[in-house]
Amino acid sequence: MDVLGRVRKRRAGRTCAWPGTALHRSDLTDRAFLCLVAAVLGCIGACSDSRPEFQTLVVGRAADALTLDPALVSDSESVEVCEQVFEHLLRFRKGGLEVEPALAESWQASPSGKEWIFRLRRNVRFHDDTPFDADAVVFSFRRQHVVDEERGGASSYHDSTFRNLRRVEKIDDYTVRIVIERPSASFLPDLALFTASIVSPQAVARLGGDFGHHPVGTGPFRFVEWSPGERITLEANRTYWGAAPHIDHLVFSHIPDPRQRLVALEGGAIDVAEGLEPEDLQFVALHPELRTEKILGNNVTYLAMNTEHPPFNDLRVRRAINHAVNRQPIVKLIYQGLAQPASGPLAPTFSGAAGQAAYAYDPALARRLLAEAKYDTHLRPKLYVLATPRPFLPEPERLGRLLASHLRAVGIEVELVFKPISEFPRAIANGDHDLALGGWIGDSGEPSDFLYVLFDSDNAQRGTATNAAFFRDPRLHGLLLQADETSDTELRTGLYAETLHLIHDQAPWTPLVHAEMVVAERSRVRELDVSPAATLYFREVRIDEP
Repeated sequence: MDVLGRVRKRRAGRTCAWPGTALHRSDLTDRAFLCLVAAVLGCIGACSDSRPEFQTLVVGRAADALTLDPALVSDSESVEVCEQVFEHLLRFRKGGLEVEPALAESWQASPSGKEWIFRLRRNVRFHDDTPFDADAVVFSFRRQHVVDEERGGASSYHDSTFRNLRRVEKIDDYTVRIVIERPSASFLPDLALFTASIVSPQAVARLGGDFGHHPVGTGPFRFVEWSPGERITLEANRTYWGAAPHIDHLVFSHIPDPRQRLVALEGGAIDVAEGLEPEDLQFVALHPELRTEKILGNNVTYLAMNTEHPPFNDLRVRRAINHAVNRQPIVKLIYQGLAQPASGPLAPTFSGAAGQAAYAYDPALARRLLAEAKYDTHLRPKLYVLATPRPFLPEPERLGRLLASHLRAVGIEVELVFKPISEFPRAIANGDHDLALGGWIGDSGEPSDFLYVLFDSDNAQRGTATNAAFFRDPRLHGLLLQADETSDTELRTGLYAETLHLIHDQAPWTPLVHAEMVVAERSRVRELDVSPAATLYFREVRIDEP
């Protein structure tokens, strides 16, 4: 039975319940579904003034998850669900990107910085009631590197993040040694990422390729059911090693249309709405029963040029495109002021971001550079656009058309190719595009999460590329490795500044904006944790009674 069908409130011996079996959205129109859910929840509220037997929080999102196997996820919808179900050795503190203990209670590094000992938390069990121990940690890390036909391949995101990892070894049941090839300032933050999630070995063995639809971790919420294209339901893990969640059920509802998400939020059918259009947030701000949570996002929206495809292997053409794009109307029209113009790839959350230099908007100079490069105006480069709204890209089709108009004004006609989130990453990884409108959310507080992942030659291999420009520069590679290896803060800052200058000079991208993270919620929702990485955490969420 659907979890919404089990919500009950009691008063004076009476029970008001949603009778019958599960309600499936496919049986109703979207509007009818939302109205019925709102009516039922209203009936429930009218029946009682005490705490419900089952307290459910519903989150409305633009897209469904693609998989719930943390070894394979790369989209933020999948990550967000996985982060409630799975845990890592470390985690980020609430509202920030500083690491703190999670499944590892403590850790210690060798003098060389290449060997790390982690003391694991005892008396922790997976949701299938099997024990968490050193064997599970070793299994989870080794599993990431295995190309398993049943799973469909290893995770390129994990491979790029942990390329430095050499061995994960069990010392005893609750002690693990991790050996890395070179010292790395990003190593500890990387252990707090979704790609370092610890999974139940027995569940993986039992479920095989179906693990991504029946995930088993140690987190504060357990998986209940997934109706693809409709909703994912989790329930509180009442045997959680930490403080158990205050809510009983957590539902992620797929509502593609942003206006329908707003209607559902206003009517009470959902409690939290992600990815509302910027102009609708003004309505939320004026509504007495709604509010927004805002945080400066650790993200960037960009226009990447595939440097392997002529004419974008010509520096003059790349610089021309940088001069052709006007960021001010993008901020005002597309983001309604809820973004900052991007001078470079690093988000403003980084101390070194202020030193980034932007190309000035100068269409006349853009036309001169194209003329010098003898740009063929009969070309129709393909501009791939991530068509599914993202936290950093609320109106992708509108922005794609605006960018096309900027390029047309200097003599570049593009063919727009819109790809949903289920197809866009693979197309970009394969290098199908000439130009790509996409974005990136930094999952950790390290500059390398932007600069190494998005610009290094290690990540420009067709099929697994996260470097959408397919930009390769040996000097850049050396600077990034040196910056990550040093513990000298001043030296690191200087090396990253040199890296940013090189990227600016070679212009493989046009950085566009850094978007604010905005989530709308019912006023009765309390203690929602909005991460700078655009992930919501619900382990401390409370729902005030009406």
